[in-house]
Amino acid sequence: MAANILKKLVSYLRHEFLKKRKSADPVRWGIIGLGYMAETFSTVIDGNKYGKVSAVASRSISKAKAFAAKHGHCKAYGSYEAMVNDENLQLDIIYIATPVKCHYENIKLCLSAGKNVLCEKPITFDAEQLEELRTLAKNNNCFLMEGMWMKCLPTFQKALEWIRNNKIGKIELVKADFYKRESIDPDITIFNEKEGGGVLRDFGVYAIAFVTHFLNGKPEKMSFLVRKSQYGIDADWQITASGNGRNAVVNLSSNFGSSSKAAVIGNDGMIEWDTQFNRTNRVCLYDKSGRLLEEFKAVYWYDGFEYEVAEVQECIKCHKLESQKVSLESSMETIRFIDRLMNSL
Repeated sequence: MAANILKKLVSYLRHEFLKKRKSADPVRWGIIGLGYMAETFSTVIDGNKYGKVSAVASRSISKAKAFAAKHGHCKAYGSYEAMVNDENLQLDIIYIATPVKCHYENIKLCLSAGKNVLCEKPITFDAEQLEELRTLAKNNNCFLMEGMWMKCLPTFQKALEWIRNNKIGKIELVKADFYKRESIDPDITIFNEKEGGGVLRDFGVYAIAFVTHFLNGKPEKMSFLVRKSQYGIDADWQITASGNGRNAVVNLSSNFGSSSKAAVIGNDGMIEWDTQFNRTNRVCLYDKSGRLLEEFKAVYWYDGFEYEVAEVQECIKCHKLESQKVSLESSMETIRFIDRLMNSL
């Protein structure tokens, strides 16, 4: 307990120090949608030397002003359109943290105004929307990225390094389990169909992004079992897929509080992501007999979100239109996988 208190104190002091020690030319962020994720993400930017929250927008000006007061007293707007279209406001990128059903319109608004965009996952409701936005971003010379922060983490990058170095041989199986014990409440987004709710499009997107990354292409075969909640929303999934000589298994549940691990298994070894795999700071390499060969741990000051912020800011500084770590094609593969499942219901 004393160690946790000390860690929190060190984290707080570090955060306060970095807030005051900003670069002379920081990446200027605008924030759209001021809920929990926006607060989390803005706090990360506050603690980043090379980033600054410059403006925030909500449908409520009072909410925007209250949010802005906590983040450097930046400029507050009572509508998304007012912030995006303010010709006197200089922004390098806009972070979108609205409900999934709003992503398409919010991203389109920003890209149409020539603004770079980072949008929370899943980036759009379906592949058709993403294809249109990808074309719009390209035509307007804008950066566009999905907030799949899992792929920016050092643990994920270390695993990719092991695979590139042939540490596990030929990949044969990819596994991802994600379990949460959720309260069934139709007023919560995950259980509200009008909000684009459902396990698959909520935390399930991490598991789908994980397996599509390592399946290396569109699955040739796919099967699933699904259970819907009393409100008609998908609550449990067991999914299998195969393609390019690789197999994948995904288990998702909002009713089962088990371990949420993931693994990539090859003919010469395996890599295991500790629970909760999408945010873990520990990944392990094993040989084919199950003997631990290497353990990699990373330090997270902001639950790992700092690596996503750093990746985006590096892309903006280098005038890139896409991130190599979270490419639009990888996001498209994830959305197509989800579309295929949902269209089969």
